Amino acid sequence: MGYIKKLFLLFIPPIFHKLFKSKNYQYISKFKTYKSAQLKSDIYFDKKATEKFLGPNEVETSGRFNLISLLVLSLNKKKIKVIDYGGGSNPVFSYIKNSIDKNVKTYIVEPEIFCKKIKKKIPKRFKNFIYYFSSLKKINVKSIDIVCFNSSMQYIENYEALIKRLVNLKPKYFLITRTNFHLGKENYFTLECGIKGSLHPYTFFSFSKFVKFMKLNKYNLVFSNKYNINKYNHEYIDGKTFFHKDIIFKKI
Repeated sequence: MGYIKKLFLLFIPPIFHKLFKSKNYQYISKFKTYKSAQLKSDIYFDKKATEKFLGPNEVETSGRFNLISLLVLSLNKKKIKVIDYGGGSNPVFSYIKNSIDKNVKTYIVEPEIFCKKIKKKIPKRFKNFIYYFSSLKKINVKSIDIVCFNSSMQYIENYEALIKRLVNLKPKYFLITRTNFHLGKENYFTLECGIKGSLHPYTFFSFSKFVKFMKLNKYNLVFSNKYNINKYNHEYIDGKTFFHKDIIFKKI
């Protein structure tokens, strides 16, 4: 029955995936390419995410959200620029200002529809420090201090090309948090179904492959942790084989 189900899910439209998936699954199916997973996905936009902008007094700075502030402090600069890729309505700016007093400009990249809605919700006192853009190309800066992917890189199809463009801005650090990695040699792709009514492509990164890629781009791994082992269920991949990581790369 398991084999038949896999074949069935491979060829049916996304709506039937939703009918057949278990409520206990965070991820279903497994693909060799992002595009293959994309064919079985649907368009998702969380309207609730744009209902309110979360400022420094509305976020809880703990766990992985402490890392960005520590990096900011390590720079020992008066003015700091951060690219927050996929920062949503609770950008890293809020976590930084919640814990330390630093002059930080944050450039957040999100889809255009998200940017249009959330820009209206930003309090006036933050407007000179927080900027939303629908594309990296629209950010008019020659250099950046930190690039942050707060649980967002796994949703990007051409992440290697994106990182290479970001490298050109000469950031000192890349911070990647709450992202799924495994100990195999190659990336694989699944459909995330943890959000009600949505299936979207999701990358599980080979840790060794990613570290090698960053090193080729002149960035060394300087911090890595490992958590949520066997916490989330895949349709037929053992949860012990993948896990979340927070990692920091520093320019060589």
